[in-house]
Amino acid sequence: MRRILITLMIPVIWFLTVASTPVVTGAKVRIKAKKFKEAAEVLEENKAQYPDDPELYYYLARAYAGIAQWAKAGENYSLALLKNPDKDLKKDIEKYRNYHWASFVKDATALLQQKRYSETISKYRLANSINPDRKESHANLGVALLEQAQLCQSAEPPQPDSAKILYQEAIENLKAAIELDPEDHSFVKNLGHAYLISGNEDEAIRIYEEFLDESPDDFDVQRRLVSIYMNRSDFENSARIYSQWLNDAGLEIGTDISMADLYNAGMCYYQLYLKLDKSEDEATKQQAHDYLVQAAECFSRVYEDTPTDCESGVQLYYIYITLDRWDQVITTIETMIDNNCPRDHATLQNLGVAYMKQGDKTKAIEIWKEAEELKAKTEGSN
Repeated sequence: MRRILITLMIPVIWFLTVASTPVVTGAKVRIKAKKFKEAAEVLEENKAQYPDDPELYYYLARAYAGIAQWAKAGENYSLALLKNPDKDLKKDIEKYRNYHWASFVKDATALLQQKRYSETISKYRLANSINPDRKESHANLGVALLEQAQLCQSAEPPQPDSAKILYQEAIENLKAAIELDPEDHSFVKNLGHAYLISGNEDEAIRIYEEFLDESPDDFDVQRRLVSIYMNRSDFENSARIYSQWLNDAGLEIGTDISMADLYNAGMCYYQLYLKLDKSEDEATKQQAHDYLVQAAECFSRVYEDTPTDCESGVQLYYIYITLDRWDQVITTIETMIDNNCPRDHATLQNLGVAYMKQGDKTKAIEIWKEAEELKAKTEGSN
């Protein structure tokens, strides 16, 4: 039987390596000999002939780096990456530009820790010129610029024009960092802070509110925002945040929420009470009453924590007077007096009224008598 032989045709695959152009080959030799300026000149002269050669731009970048023309080096590293380099060349491009970038960032970080902001800024600018695709140098440059801008503002005499330019550059770099990594919350917070200290409160509010839409429980941003609202006497928005804090079981008073926060919350609620209590609408008046109760709760916690805080004590007992809580007026004033708060005419007068309201006429008269004697003594000494 005749055998049938089956021949398998196995295709031969040729791996072709694209050789460097003569121009690039010559540039390599010059760069190896550290003739960087010559290499740059030759490559620049021939760019038009090889406009899509990524290797040409890569070696041009290295040539410029060799003569410390960092902006041109960074520009050509970026152009080389845009020319669709092969895997190995892309790896070399990233290696060299990241090497230079890391060197500048190392120096800048050390300078930033020493608070040498002007020098820090120069180093981070160089890092960004070499590799504009690294979020860290954009973000840290933004921080250094903010610090330098504040120094310009506080200088004698102040340098507002310089500060304005630095603030704008800081904002641009923080935006660049966010674009490279939108998930890094610290970049967004710093951008909001940059707008705030540069005098653009409206934009700071927009940044913080948008951030809270995505991360509604971020206590740090809430604190920043409520500070802005309180400074603007925007008590409605302040109350929105304070109420969120006070209703959050996960926040502890004295740890997360400070006594200063509670005092400010009390003032916020009290201001809203004053605003709404003038209304003829019953629902609005009820809301005003609710705000007054909330103010009392805040001041009460502050005063319980620090009974020597006479200012909080005065705020508290005046609110209790408005709420007709005369027993609490008595308790608050007597605690104040026991803790060496001023035993003055106004305080004693109110204490007497409270005892009278509670039906203790004898005690009320006794206290009023002391109040009048104190008043006469004070007026006599003047």
